[in-house]
Amino acid sequence: MAPIGHTVVIGSGLAGLTAAAALARHTERVTLLERDRLPEDVRSRPGVPQSRHLHSLMCSGQEALEQLLPGFGADLRAAGAVELRAPWDHLWLSAAGWCTRFAPTHVVPSASRELIESVARSRVAALEAVRVREGAEAVGLLGDGARVRGLRVRDRAGTTEEVAADLVVDASGRSSHVLDWVASTGLGRPRSTVVDSRAGYASRYYRVPEGFADDWRIISLGNHPAQTLHGGALVPIEDGRWHVSLFGYLDDHPPTDEAGFLEFARGLRDPVLYDTIREAEPLGPVRGFRRMANERHHVEEMEHWPAGLIVLGDALCALNPVYAQGMSAAALSAVALGEWAGGGATADDAAAFHRSLAPDLDRFWQVAVGADTAYLADPDTPVTEEARQAAEQSGRLLHAAMVDPVVNRTFFDVMMLVAPPDVLADPDIVERVERASRIPATASPPFERPAL
Repeated sequence: MAPIGHTVVIGSGLAGLTAAAALARHTERVTLLERDRLPEDVRSRPGVPQSRHLHSLMCSGQEALEQLLPGFGADLRAAGAVELRAPWDHLWLSAAGWCTRFAPTHVVPSASRELIESVARSRVAALEAVRVREGAEAVGLLGDGARVRGLRVRDRAGTTEEVAADLVVDASGRSSHVLDWVASTGLGRPRSTVVDSRAGYASRYYRVPEGFADDWRIISLGNHPAQTLHGGALVPIEDGRWHVSLFGYLDDHPPTDEAGFLEFARGLRDPVLYDTIREAEPLGPVRGFRRMANERHHVEEMEHWPAGLIVLGDALCALNPVYAQGMSAAALSAVALGEWAGGGATADDAAAFHRSLAPDLDRFWQVAVGADTAYLADPDTPVTEEARQAAEQSGRLLHAAMVDPVVNRTFFDVMMLVAPPDVLADPDIVERVERASRIPATASPPFERPAL
């Protein structure tokens, strides 16, 4: 079997950029196809409509990006990313109450999706093995159900050409057509799992007022399944801005007009976010986004899968962005891809790669989907004893994370994708959760940051 020579990656979002970076070390050359014309500065583009909404890089995502693109973190900070120290900088109202502002345990950079992608794109474009082709859209596969041998690519003038490749990586996101193309070869489509809480975003930028010096950096007002379907967050990002995103479940979405947006914010479980933005200067219009379902395609279960084809990112496993897992999951998947390619794999081993990635996807899926299922219970269907006990345990765990520093740190380890969810079943954590049930959560916003 021949080593991997030419790789073509479809899509230059974060999944595509990190995949290109991972493979640049282990293949002869990488062509990165992008349908859009890429901006030279930091701005949104049509292919990433969700970019105007809140994005976060988890600790694991930072580490993965630094591994793939050494110097990425320093570049992002130099471009203006704001350091957030969890939970010390947070005003976080969860379904269990306000979180105690314990000493920092996790530090993450806060920046717009556009800036994160711009910094990563600059790093990837500088790699000797990578060529970026803008205005180039993949419109079909070359090959058959046994092996993919490249792509049909159309430029902006409508001219179509055939691009040969040893390996094709689809990182084109939720709008990908690759699984349809695979099905057309006679292999069929993989089983798909969808968990859709019918959530929707509305987001807006505000200028941080001159002299603003409140003793916190981020507000997160969670929803409560038994009380409200609404939530919202405010985070500082580059260029002296606040990024505010409001969300609602079960089609109860925030409006995108100014008055409706503010009224939605005013109706959240605490007025702190509304009080912060009501006199702040808006920077641009309110933007809405609705395509937020969790959707996973189980390629790893396919009896037959073509050699030379890998699917990554949202094209394979898309997560509700409310839980901020997507970018980090993409970067971690790219690290796994690089390890696969660097371990002597060939394009013939594409099916094996999907099987090896499945446990990681299970972990990402469990973290993101667990909370969404609370909104999907049929009120006319009796709750099983097992489900009732699981919900009660989840509530006890969340309460403990609000009041116990060890549980809080472990909880953030899981949410930041640093540790698997089963660490929460450690006997010491279980004991702490039980003891924490006797400690009430803070009843009002802990505005004052504790001394270290």
